[in-house]
Amino acid sequence: MIHCIINVDLKLVCIPAFNVEKTIGGIVKESLLHVDKVLVCDDGSTDNTARIAEENGAEVIKHEKNYGYGAALITLFDKAREKNADIMITLDGDGQHIPEFIPRLVAPLSYDGVDVVIGSRFLQGDSNSPRFGKHGIKIVTSATNIGNNIKVTDAQSGFRAYSKRAIQSIHPTEYGMSVGTEILTKVANKGLKLVEVPIVISYDGTDSQSPKIPYGVTVLMNVLKYMTVRHPIIFYGFPGTALVILGAILGGQFLQAYLNHQSIYYGSLLGTVVLFMFGAILMVTAVLLFAMSVLIKEKQ
Repeated sequence: MIHCIINVDLKLVCIPAFNVEKTIGGIVKESLLHVDKVLVCDDGSTDNTARIAEENGAEVIKHEKNYGYGAALITLFDKAREKNADIMITLDGDGQHIPEFIPRLVAPLSYDGVDVVIGSRFLQGDSNSPRFGKHGIKIVTSATNIGNNIKVTDAQSGFRAYSKRAIQSIHPTEYGMSVGTEILTKVANKGLKLVEVPIVISYDGTDSQSPKIPYGVTVLMNVLKYMTVRHPIIFYGFPGTALVILGAILGGQFLQAYLNHQSIYYGSLLGTVVLFMFGAILMVTAVLLFAMSVLIKEKQ
């Protein structure tokens, strides 16, 4: 284990929690061995999650109903900024993230201007995770890496540490599980330095063994959404140009047939118009998104 003491004013563990009364107490107590304060966002739990967290020393923020994992993280980021925290560590309340790895995550923040640290289950191999889930995570991770020009091995890990600069810079908006990908997109856009450290995941007592196809599809779709916004020329401009060229070819064939008094297929004329219009829309979309992304980067 790596043990590193960093001179900071406030080091927080932030835990999004929903119906984790069986594990939250131990997670809070173990986390308090490594940080100054533990914040728990109870995202509309119907069990005793909030009460048990408070009894074990956490400050609890309650949502009236279950808004989602991302909504809980939004609240925790806001609270960390309000408290002017120097370091924020996020981990899950279901027991899969082991608090004794907190010093390992925090250590890189003390050198080389590192802003975000991800605890990766794949840096040293993870033989315990289900094969289906592992492949799904790797697909999402690959898409995230391509879309954001980064290189991580575990884009879906919620066990992360953030510097003060990162806490102040990152403002998540996604309410669902895709918030992890959104955060990585913001890390890339803002030029924050990102590293990974190896961790071990505990699957005992969690539902992590159950593949969640709808969850994986949702996350992947959101990854693609951020990729298209980040690279509009590739995703909109190139296809739009190709459609316009194809429309021009069809239009040329129609015009040639008309001038030579050959058989005319008005379907080809309709196809030409549709291709031109759709291609033009995609090209305009690419230009607008590119201009918006440039303006946003200039303001950061």
